[in-house]
Amino acid sequence: MMNTNTHKFRLIKLYKKWYVLLAASLILTLFVYAFCSTSFMQETELKLLDYRFRLDPIPERADTSIVLVAIDDFSLDFFSENGISWPWPRSFYCYAVDYFTSAGARSVIFDMQFYEPDIDREETYAEETDGMFADAIENSGCIYLGSQLLLDSTFVHPYVSNSTIPIDDNFEPEITFSGIRAPIDPFITTARSIGIINAVPDNDGVIRRSPLLFKLNEMILPQMAFKVWLDQIENDKKIQTSNRELRIGNYMIPLDGNGKYLVNWYGRNAFTTYSFRAVISSASAVLNGQPPVLSPVIFKDKHIIIGATAAGLYDLKTNPYSKVMPGMDIWATALGNFVNKDFINILPPWINFVFTLLVIFCIFFLVTNLKPKKANILVLLVLVLLVGINLILWKTNRILLNLVIPVIGFVISYLLVNMISYLLEGRSKREIRRIFTRYLNKEVIQQLEEDPQQVKLGGEEIEATVLYTDIYDFTSLSEKKTPSELVESLNDYFEKLIEFVFKFNGLLDKYTGDGIMALFGAPIPRDDHAILACRTAYAHKKFREDLMRKEKLTPDEKLHLKTRIGMNSGLLVAGNIGSEKRMDYTAIGDTVNLASRLEGVNKIYQTNIVLSESTYNLVKEEFLCRELDSLRVKGKKEPTKIFELIDVFAELETKKKPDWIQQYEEALNIYRKGDWQEAGNILMELAREPFNDKASQVLLTRCKYLLEFPPRKWDGILTLEVK
Repeated sequence: MMNTNTHKFRLIKLYKKWYVLLAASLILTLFVYAFCSTSFMQETELKLLDYRFRLDPIPERADTSIVLVAIDDFSLDFFSENGISWPWPRSFYCYAVDYFTSAGARSVIFDMQFYEPDIDREETYAEETDGMFADAIENSGCIYLGSQLLLDSTFVHPYVSNSTIPIDDNFEPEITFSGIRAPIDPFITTARSIGIINAVPDNDGVIRRSPLLFKLNEMILPQMAFKVWLDQIENDKKIQTSNRELRIGNYMIPLDGNGKYLVNWYGRNAFTTYSFRAVISSASAVLNGQPPVLSPVIFKDKHIIIGATAAGLYDLKTNPYSKVMPGMDIWATALGNFVNKDFINILPPWINFVFTLLVIFCIFFLVTNLKPKKANILVLLVLVLLVGINLILWKTNRILLNLVIPVIGFVISYLLVNMISYLLEGRSKREIRRIFTRYLNKEVIQQLEEDPQQVKLGGEEIEATVLYTDIYDFTSLSEKKTPSELVESLNDYFEKLIEFVFKFNGLLDKYTGDGIMALFGAPIPRDDHAILACRTAYAHKKFREDLMRKEKLTPDEKLHLKTRIGMNSGLLVAGNIGSEKRMDYTAIGDTVNLASRLEGVNKIYQTNIVLSESTYNLVKEEFLCRELDSLRVKGKKEPTKIFELIDVFAELETKKKPDWIQQYEEALNIYRKGDWQEAGNILMELAREPFNDKASQVLLTRCKYLLEFPPRKWDGILTLEVK
């Protein structure tokens, strides 16, 4: 049983070592990382990303040089009422382009596909309207037309190659397309460029990411917004790619690790939007010399994106802010990101790994090395910091630190370490309660249960203070009582005596017939063990003095009047000692033996509380004591000074020793020099009224004896021949 407890507590101590916890944290982090790589957990992280966007919209950072022109329900209804149904003649777009060109627009982007010729109408022919639109495109020189890539093979117009961009050989997209819905010949040959408008949502239908580069057979084509921005910068257009970034000269665009660009959304309706009807009305007004609804000034140096918002045109997407978003918002937001270098900074995986490792290690360390109440508060603080750091990084610099991985690591580590602690420490706590419930007060037992590693049941050398008590002349007192009366009196006596021991966090080691042995500084080591022992003795002294003022005493109260206490401090061995069938927590060693001898020394000096020199040195700043003598106990060669506990300085006006104590110690020094006559003269005064000091009377008697029978060799030390 002894070995079992020892191994158990060694295991408990081992698993709390920082290096063991770090190794366990590393293993758990690897597991959490693998678990969070599943599609479900990745989608959960994306949902949390949406929440970050909604929590911190930044519409003020949307680039004001980008405006939207919406083919909305209002425009459809207006033209329908005037006999022009959808699809509109291409001449409409001609008027719009001419108007924007004359206004000085920087670019006009059509989030639309013109892969088929216009239709013939009663009042117009397709060739005519397409020709008008093509002329307007050519005259503008800044028109970008949307194109959609297809997996099915289709005819690829030779002019598509004009929109390709130079790139290094490392680019390996997830998909290689074999077909394209490109604008018809009159448009693709006159446009500044085409841009790919493929927008593939994540599995939950939300558009958060977009490739910047697409591969069509052997050609590399740019996403629409990326192409517009690329044409605006004056830089080396050679592009270098990796899964985590795309570089163009000194520009760097972060990617999400899968080679896709994570759009930094600004919020709902972040860009100024005008109705297409208002644009056509303004263009018509300018042609007729009338003031336009929309002044051309508002379109000067603007990137203008034209797209459908009407529900019936089916160009509505979902983003983190809205379930119904016009597709052109994607290109507007991405273009704004590129123009202002307003990117989401995606931290590399190793940072997420290290952060999760730190979180798990903190949980392991706090739960295993701190008391539950304090640990739980700090664990909650770790969770708050975990989420807080994540949100602060996002809000201040749009730094994306993974939240799912550390949170899952937090939850699993907290549950796991508590389960392990319960399995390992639960039994030790029950063992501690079984062992110490008779010896300690409930508060100390709770401390041990909260932190079992404070005690080593297998035994250890500690520094502590031992307190022994005994009842003077107990034999004669017991002869006057029946056995039942004696036991009842002793039980009442011990109950009060142990109350003082427990009050000052002492451990009741054992009963010694009519006395007790108590330890201070065990099983929980503490530096103030001697002070606690003296406080216990002093509390009993005050109680005894109160009893002496009573007229009538109970049998157990009479026992308190005859109680003697001895104390000694030093190194001792404490732990479970005994056999497999019977084992108790106790202490052994010279420190214990001397404390037992000092309790008996009270009988010689007619005192009640005697402490050793080692105890005195630890309490002399708090307690008033007087040196009684120097003695050599049986079995020991080295002498020790002994002291009597008199009072506590906190209850006195000064720490200066009273005159009578100074006189006694003066007499003691003279006595040690062998001048017994002079020492006796001083002691005689102390033995009389008003002092009536019994210890002085004892030493006076010894001086008289020495004067009559002087020893051959004198060292001033009293040798005790009995234990």
